[in-house]
Amino acid sequence: MLIRESEIINMNEYVKTSIDGRRMAFSSAYELTNVYKKKVDELFKRIEEFGKNCTDAMDFETKFMASPLNKEYTDLFTEVAQNCKYILPPPVEGDTAGRSNKEAVMDEVMSDVKYAVDDITMPARRAAREEFDSRMRDTPLGDIEQARNTAWVFKRMFGKKKKDDE
Repeated sequence: MLIRESEIINMNEYVKTSIDGRRMAFSSAYELTNVYKKKVDELFKRIEEFGKNCTDAMDFETKFMASPLNKEYTDLFTEVAQNCKYILPPPVEGDTAGRSNKEAVMDEVMSDVKYAVDDITMPARRAAREEFDSRMRDTPLGDIEQARNTAWVFKRMFGKKKKDDE
């Protein structure tokens, strides 16, 4: 049986989400045999141990992509794709022209993972941008920007008088 999210403890919630997304790629796309369920469980135990040492999803994704676990994950996914029953509906003709089901599924999984990582890291990237903007305001360039904005406001408020207004 695959390990469920509730069984993962002492881990950042966003890291759990990243790991669960990868785990679901196996269980939602393929009918795993007992042999492959065991292999998947063993791999994910090690991925979870790895994830416990990561501070957030960005840290996890960066380190995971560079670790040997990433290759093991990809290799196991390929092995499962070749040896287990595919349970998702077949790809739509035209969208996957010239690609095998395995390639289509891998593209789908990678797309989902990238989307999830982007979604998870958005708050951190937004906070970093706000911090950058805040620090920029405290420089001479920030003073120039503020003066320009103030001048624009006054121009909008008082504008130039037209001859008709005299």
